[in-house]
Amino acid sequence: MNYPCLKINLSKIANNCRIIYDRCASSGISVVGVSKSVLGDTRIAEVFKDSGIKVIGDSRLKNLKKLRDFFGHKQKLIMLRTPMISEIVQMLEVCYASMNTQKDTVKRISDVCSGRNFKHKIIIMVETDDKREGLLPEEVIPFCNFIKECCPGIEIWGLGTNARCISAKKPEPESMELLVNLRGRIKEELAIYIPVISGGNSSIWEYIENGIMPENVNQVRIGEAILLGHETSNYKNINGAHRDAFILESEIIEVKQKNGKVYKIITALGLQDVSYTNIYCTNPVLEIAGQSSDHTIMTVNKNLDFKIGDIIAFQLDYFGLLSCMTSPFINKIYL
Repeated sequence: MNYPCLKINLSKIANNCRIIYDRCASSGISVVGVSKSVLGDTRIAEVFKDSGIKVIGDSRLKNLKKLRDFFGHKQKLIMLRTPMISEIVQMLEVCYASMNTQKDTVKRISDVCSGRNFKHKIIIMVETDDKREGLLPEEVIPFCNFIKECCPGIEIWGLGTNARCISAKKPEPESMELLVNLRGRIKEELAIYIPVISGGNSSIWEYIENGIMPENVNQVRIGEAILLGHETSNYKNINGAHRDAFILESEIIEVKQKNGKVYKIITALGLQDVSYTNIYCTNPVLEIAGQSSDHTIMTVNKNLDFKIGDIIAFQLDYFGLLSCMTSPFINKIYL
């Protein structure tokens, strides 16, 4: 075994997938499986598909290209952020749809599509509960009108919103109802029917679980809840889901003693791998005291015998998972 390593339990991810997919399906909600925190990992994406999730979303074109090469041309892939102008041509070769907020971007997409005689689907993002991307609600109808008049290569496929990505504000049902109302106005004023209302991410799980999602919200984008087994509004465990599908392991390289007792250990794990603020030691007698680029220093609060070569296990939060999957120094082991 090469350390540090991230142990990835595919059966636990599959369990979480099934719980979330089945509950959403029972409410008429489709799930976009979000792969961006796992670097577009194809084995995890396969678990998504095997559990019934038909659409996979990511924000990085390299990840999406990896998924396209692995699954072939029939797999539906969505780009989960506004594409850069410089990547539009390649994005259109890879993605079934993308999220958009900018006139110049959708016009460029349309021009490329018109030259190739096809249309590209977009979800227009609306700023409601977050401080991330999105048009203000009053900007949406003029934006749709611009697309209708100037962008023949664009199909407005959905309206979407976000919560709990930048802002600490929790999602509100009123924000999703706003999207539904906007869709009605767009149909009435512009004669454009928009089939998808993409209500949010893992932060709205409580509404799904309790059956109180606003009517006509028919899509959610779920990553963290599947991978880590909790929703992201209050970080509560999802009933029946596993929170330990990913376990990080690191090897002790130094043991410090005082009066014959171990009081401090150092493991071969550092900021170049993952920040200590995003990992949690599974052994309650150990507490992380600090970190350098290559070392994690831990204090020992009970008289236990640690030695060089012992393995220390950690659980991760979302950003810890993101860092570990991105780091080339962390070995990935699939269980």
